[in-house]
Amino acid sequence: MAFTIRTNSDNSYTYLRYSNEIVEGEVNEEMVPFLFKKRIPISSFLNLNVFTLGVTTKCNLRCLYCCYSGSYRNTRTHGLHSMPNKDIKPVIEFIKRHAKNTPIIISFYGGESLLEFNLLKEFVRQAKDEWHNDVRFEVSTNGTLLSPRVVDWLITNDVTLFLSLDGTERVQNRQRATASGLGSFKQVIEALQYIKSISFDYFQNKVNIMMTVVDVSEMPIIAKEWYNHELLTNKLPIRISTVASNYAEGVQKVNMVKETNTYLRILDAYEQHPEYSLLRVFFERFLAEWFDRPIYCIDSLIDFPTCVPNNQKLYIDSNGEVGICEKVPDKYRIGDVRNGIDWKSVNQQADALSDIILSRCARCSIARLCSICPNVLDLSEEELDVFCHNERAMQQVKFRIFCEMAERSLI
Repeated sequence: MAFTIRTNSDNSYTYLRYSNEIVEGEVNEEMVPFLFKKRIPISSFLNLNVFTLGVTTKCNLRCLYCCYSGSYRNTRTHGLHSMPNKDIKPVIEFIKRHAKNTPIIISFYGGESLLEFNLLKEFVRQAKDEWHNDVRFEVSTNGTLLSPRVVDWLITNDVTLFLSLDGTERVQNRQRATASGLGSFKQVIEALQYIKSISFDYFQNKVNIMMTVVDVSEMPIIAKEWYNHELLTNKLPIRISTVASNYAEGVQKVNMVKETNTYLRILDAYEQHPEYSLLRVFFERFLAEWFDRPIYCIDSLIDFPTCVPNNQKLYIDSNGEVGICEKVPDKYRIGDVRNGIDWKSVNQQADALSDIILSRCARCSIARLCSICPNVLDLSEEELDVFCHNERAMQQVKFRIFCEMAERSLI
């Protein structure tokens, strides 16, 4: 059935899956099953141009929620292994064989990627020799190793920086401490201050802050602290995400009423303090699929709603093994840089994901909004039941918040 919400103003709205529209009032919609196109065997990724390189398993922080902490299932843990320099050429040759578009984007990832700064420098040198102006570089970092030497190299090579920062000192030091238990906020802020002092343009346009929220109910106070911080007030995150569900430790079904009330309290805070721009970004990211949904009626066979085979990126770990992306558990590798992509494995995973979609999504009320992706292959049937319940519950929460914001002229 279509789902309907009622706002604080006592207005009701219904989301229609067939057209992706929101209409006033309570409307019944027959849940006619979507019909999917026959899956064509995959023998190429036609949109590839982004390659994420997990250059090391080493990390100097021990973040509370890290998926590499050892608590997540079928995923590597912090270690001492790094990609050796001798693997640079095989990785570049692999990218040459499989990249379909330019510019090629090479994104360095960890662990903490800057622990292997010399490897990054050599990789960039060889990649520039190969592709000249048709290659771009990104670095994901916790920000604690951004010395003047490193920063100067990043700026010189026009490397885009993705820096993790979860809040001001109180939150950052609690969530992102060093292996010895020390907070990381001071190091990160000093690095950002240095970057801003020597290149405001690079600070504004090439430094991207990524935030993880452990407890979303804290967002109003985090937003207030961010607003009152001299450096951060005008430097907002480009992404705000919540902690990935850890099925190894058990995931509970979402209580929709409780979650709705939590997000309504955050929305009330934003309405009272529109100057807290961090809350604006929070809601933009939280409601992204509602803002961006295409409005049209489905009246023909549709493609399977998943990234493969239209993915633009691949992940290469420190051993040279290849995965769809860094979020998919390590057990689901699809080849390696020396032997290439194992298309049989790719198609086995695509078949398994298609089976899940056919059985669970064809009649689902949020099929056009759901974030299902290959990482669900690691879930049991019981865990998939929890996953589907939580996706539906949270989309209904998002629908409510979206309508509330529209009524309050906040979007």
